[in-house]
Parts: sequence; structure tokens; C-alpha cells
Amino acid sequence: MVDEILRTKFNNGAKSYDRQRSIVIPNMDQLYTIIVNLAKSNVLRPKILDLGAGTGLLTEEIFKKYFRGQFTLIDISEEMLNIAKKRFKENRNFKYILGDYLKIDFEESFDIIVSSLSIHHLEDKDKKILYAKVYEILNNDGIFLNADQVLAPSSENENIYQRNWLEKIEVGTLKQNEKKIIIDRMKHDKPATLENNIKWLKKCGFTNVDVFYKYYNFCVLYGKKS
Repeated sequence: MVDEILRTKFNNGAKSYDRQRSIVIPNMDQLYTIIVNLAKSNVLRPKILDLGAGTGLLTEEIFKKYFRGQFTLIDISEEMLNIAKKRFKENRNFKYILGDYLKIDFEESFDIIVSSLSIHHLEDKDKKILYAKVYEILNNDGIFLNADQVLAPSSENENIYQRNWLEKIEVGTLKQNEKKIIIDRMKHDKPATLENNIKWLKKCGFTNVDVFYKYYNFCVLYGKKS
């Protein structure tokens, strides 16, 4: 049921998604730059999977680095993926999967797997399942990069996180109805603490697990399959 609610909300917001993204995510350019810098592979044409790819904003930045790479984008929103398809319409090295990445059985393995502001929509038990799946479908020396929201270790800190985000939203260029829609969509967020995310990644077998970026509740998690 929640999947259907989220799918509907993202479908409805697809056309304004790109414009709103840099307002909703503080320091988005820095966040994406760090992910691109960390997305390293010794493979000439790396196979790259974007989980919850949306309109392809993050993939677009990685594509600039690996224009010979083979990209697979998966998302539950058909409208989001349609925009991504238009963005990369001149490129044949792209595949698109409409569906829930938690339920899809991927038939190939990848050198780099990324996700941006998506996994926090999952229940904690499903986050653990997904991390194990990501590890399984990564090639040796493959890396996983998850730019996501995390829950603060205390309610006091969580209030600081939320206050900072709301302050950024208020000074942005969003219309009141847009703010209302975004805040309503956030009611379906289920972030886990940074500590738990790190613990779950390590338990799956990831090595060199680290946090390369953190700004309040936004962070970039890194793990490698050795």
C-alpha cells in the first residue's frame, strides 16, 4: 500500500522534481560532486546501477565521468523514468526498469551501485535486505554509494536536523503549495540512524565502510566489496 502511495506521489511530482531538487536537498551540488568523485572503477566500461534513479539527475553526473559505462536505472515511478529516458535518449548504453528494487531479481552484476535519497523510504528490515542484495550483485572490487537521509541519535538532535531543513526550505523559491506537497511526502520517510546503517553494511560483508559526507541529516555512505 505504501509503495502505491509513494508511486502516486512521485508520479504526480515528476514534472517539478528537477527544479525542486536543489532546494529540497541542501548543498546538492556538493553532495553529487562527492558521489561522482567516489564512484571509481578500474573497468573500462563499468556497469552502473542507480537504485531509485528518479529522473536521472545523479546518473547524469556520473555519466559525464563514465560516458562509456553501461547504465541501469530503476524506479517505481513511470513518470520519473520517462523523464530520465528523454534525458538520455541519444545514448544506447542505458537500460530502464520500472519496479521496486527490493523485489526485482537482477540478472546481472555491477561495478558501481548508487542510490540518492531513496532507501530511507524503506522499513529498517527492508534496508537490511536491500544492503545484502546490493552486496550480492556487486562485482569484486565494486563499490556502493548511498546518498541518503539519516535519523539523529537523539530526539533533540532530530529536532535540530528538521529545524535546519525547514529554515532552508523557507528561504528557497518554492511556492507554498509545493512546500505542502513535499512535507506531506516526507511523512512516508523512515530513515535509520547513521550508526545502524554502518552496522548493517558491515554485517553484509562490505569493507572500508565510511561516511564521506554529512550535513545534518544528509550523508554519503560508502562500502566496497573486496
